Amino acid sequence: MRDEQSKSLWDHITGECFEGALKGERLQFWHVALTTVEAELARNPNAILLKSGHRSLKKAMLKWIHSTLLGDKSFINREKTRLNAYFRGSMSGDIDARLPEGEQGLGVTDSQDRGKFYPLRLLPKGRVLTDEWQGRTLLVERGAIDGVPLARWADGGEPPMQLLSRWYGFSFTYPECDIYAGE
Repeated sequence: MRDEQSKSLWDHITGECFEGALKGERLQFWHVALTTVEAELARNPNAILLKSGHRSLKKAMLKWIHSTLLGDKSFINREKTRLNAYFRGSMSGDIDARLPEGEQGLGVTDSQDRGKFYPLRLLPKGRVLTDEWQGRTLLVERGAIDGVPLARWADGGEPPMQLLSRWYGFSFTYPECDIYAGE
């Protein structure tokens, strides 16, 4: 990502500036939980849901150019995961072969930028698993309704930085990350 003011380049996962006037700076982390409308209404029946009618003309034009003029430049790997060829070409190294590159899971990081990947297939819906990691107890729950995983520290601390991700992206950003192997 590039910011409009300084024109610096930022890593969209870690929030670290790697090129430009703000090189070495890091964006503040804000925890955002993913969910579905159905799951949120089950948790909070009085929730007020807003829907924007905004449609980006720029996004629509880029999609049309990409599909019509350039042809479909997607890369489909052996697991049948569709990856944008331009994105794949921007990755400057090999994909970690410990898991299938398209495997989806919850990537969690601690304050020292160490990562752990929890494959979605090992997280049963509606259950909380307890995992000892980096000297702390991490609770990982996968929603019973929406199936979205969410991690939190058992000691009541701030939730860790986490994102629902494919293995190739998380392992590329955190190449020495741990992998949850199941109970």
